[in-house]
Amino acid sequence: MKSWTVQCGYAAYYANTITVEAATLDQALERAIETANDDPCWKSLDDCGPTFIDAVAEGDDADPWCGFVSAIPVPERFTEAGMPPLITVTVKGGAMQHVAIENGPARVVVRDYDTDGTDPATLHIDANGDRYAHAERSHPLPPQGG
Repeated sequence: MKSWTVQCGYAAYYANTITVEAATLDQALERAIETANDDPCWKSLDDCGPTFIDAVAEGDDADPWCGFVSAIPVPERFTEAGMPPLITVTVKGGAMQHVAIENGPARVVVRDYDTDGTDPATLHIDANGDRYAHAERSHPLPPQGG
């Protein structure tokens, strides 16, 4: 049996509620991040995320890090981000039939440039001036806050 040296981690969540003034939402969020990062009043939320793998190396007491990356690539399902969304778009007869989204929330935009017989009023135009049919599907996002 082989020995492995594995660095595990988990996300410890902290929060800092601050008030900022800004003309737009984007400006408010940028200022909030700046202000929060400079403020020592962060509080632990006593909630930890799932344990994940930061780095791994084969061998007893081996260094699991090679520079700033794992000595051995960590399979996605064990990383902090986990498996990325898998999006399957089913097209039949020139029309989107089904969109399946697995492994988390995702937003899917389908641009179909095969537009023969499509009502021109329903088409979009890209940056090159080409017409396309546009369809969008989203996986439900988890509720915010709570």
